[in-house]
Amino acid sequence: MKRFVLFFSLLLFVFSAKAQFPALSGQAEISIITIGPGANLYDSFGHGAIRIQDPYLSFDRVYNYGTFDSFEDGFYVKFAQGKLNYKLSIQDFKRFLGNYQAQNRWVTEQVLSLNHAEKQQIFEFIENNAIPENAYYLYDFFYDNCATKLRDVVSNVLGDKLKFNNDHLTEEKTFRDLIQENTFNFPWWDFGIDIALGSVIDVNATPEEHMFLPDYIMKAYANATITRDGEEVPVVKSTNMLFESDYYETPQETISPWMIFSFLMIIVVVFTYKDTANNTRARYLDFTILFVTGLVGVMVALLWFATDHTATVKNLNLLWAFAPNLIVAFYVAKRRAPGWTRVYVRLLFIMLIGMTFIWVFQLQVFSIALLPIMLLLAVRYAFLWVKGLA
Repeated sequence: MKRFVLFFSLLLFVFSAKAQFPALSGQAEISIITIGPGANLYDSFGHGAIRIQDPYLSFDRVYNYGTFDSFEDGFYVKFAQGKLNYKLSIQDFKRFLGNYQAQNRWVTEQVLSLNHAEKQQIFEFIENNAIPENAYYLYDFFYDNCATKLRDVVSNVLGDKLKFNNDHLTEEKTFRDLIQENTFNFPWWDFGIDIALGSVIDVNATPEEHMFLPDYIMKAYANATITRDGEEVPVVKSTNMLFESDYYETPQETISPWMIFSFLMIIVVVFTYKDTANNTRARYLDFTILFVTGLVGVMVALLWFATDHTATVKNLNLLWAFAPNLIVAFYVAKRRAPGWTRVYVRLLFIMLIGMTFIWVFQLQVFSIALLPIMLLLAVRYAFLWVKGLA
């Protein structure tokens, strides 16, 4: 009798768990939604979501893996540390679409060719994800974000039936190349990203790894197939442009880091020429150079060693942004700097030479805006190497 009661209770639990998700009708459709870039840096990579609509059940929902609690305790600290949780949110599709229309960002829908059972499985999988205790996930820009979820959710349900083909990828690209495809309107942020991210992103991305970007998720689905009765057929049965705009696809004119740093390089060369001609040393120029490069070096080191970010490790920007400069700057500001500072400056010059070889052999690709900075530093360090810091 006890076994019967236990079995019956378990059966009721299973049916009640199943009953929390309604059964989709034959009119239901599931789509991949891709949104173009926007006006802000965090919008420049585009966005993506999953749409599930069922006219019979009178709902049209968007499942958005790109949201987060902005008032979460320690939000900014967690973001800096690479420990930020994103979550899955459910939104009304018309409101979702209207938001991106108001931002003048293109929206494309790819309706998937699925049978009724597959639609129900995907629906239940995502609805289960949306339960508060399941909704959060640890965000990773390259490997677990709002775009990769669109691949992983459908792949988890369909398994080997879904195949992402790769012939739409005609050239090899590194992660850094892929980032720069989207940041051309934000040259200063692009420069900062290049400084913050290490050599680990200068490897060629696999076809699957391209899909951390919504654009490449859309292209991957456009070229994907699903097995039906032993035959591979396109997984996308129709593509609908829900809103057209190419405004943020067009490069906007702006003052670039290259221009500013080239101007600063000229200033340093002029000061160094005057110091050579007059047998003087602009001490506060040397202080500024070492202090600023040291400060940048501390930030680069913290991103490498004090966070969980996977892309900020092995960052060879430390060869020019050398953290100890932050302290040495106060010694070189003295009228007669200690003798060891001359040896230290020679070390800095040698590290610049090493950085040049690293760049040439593509062990790490640096921002082109670093070229005038490297020349600026080389000119000043060479002067201090020869003259000393007296």
